[in-house]
Amino acid sequence: DDKDKPVCRVCYDRQLAASHGKCFECGKDGANTSQLRSSKLEKDAWYCMPCIHREELDITATAGTTCVKCGTDTTSVWHSCKEKPGTKIYTPCYDKNRLDVAAAAGTTCVKCGTDTTRGQWYSCKDKPGTKFCRPCYEKNLLDVAAAAGTTCVKCGTDMTIMWYRCKDKPGTKV
Repeated sequence: DDKDKPVCRVCYDRQLAASHGKCFECGKDGANTSQLRSSKLEKDAWYCMPCIHREELDITATAGTTCVKCGTDTTSVWHSCKEKPGTKIYTPCYDKNRLDVAAAAGTTCVKCGTDTTRGQWYSCKDKPGTKFCRPCYEKNLLDVAAAAGTTCVKCGTDMTIMWYRCKDKPGTKV
């Protein structure tokens, strides 16, 4: 029975996009794109990734949002700035800030010993109080899935760190 089988992130996104029909903006069929996102401006409208990014840039421009660190205003992803409440920070500035904080705290990876990583640090469940760098965390997730024999019920891959329950085969994972 396929109901309890896993599905990878790519197959999950495809089946989810197909269930939403076509892109409201350009008409691209959801079945032919890996992702459709809900519009923030149009009720019950779904956009493909290029169109949703254009919508998000329009929202940002209309709001007059700029990064408090570097001054950019051309991004669709913003984070709240903890140092200056009520202001926004651009993702590269946000990531650099997180790495600076981790470096100041002396954070190192429990697996490989590095003191730098892309984006964020992950807690190690086996050794409380220690951290994984992102590459070691992702490798650990792959190792866990491989040890369990996890494969995608749709495409057969075993090379993903994100698993989902299969929507058209309830109880399975994608």
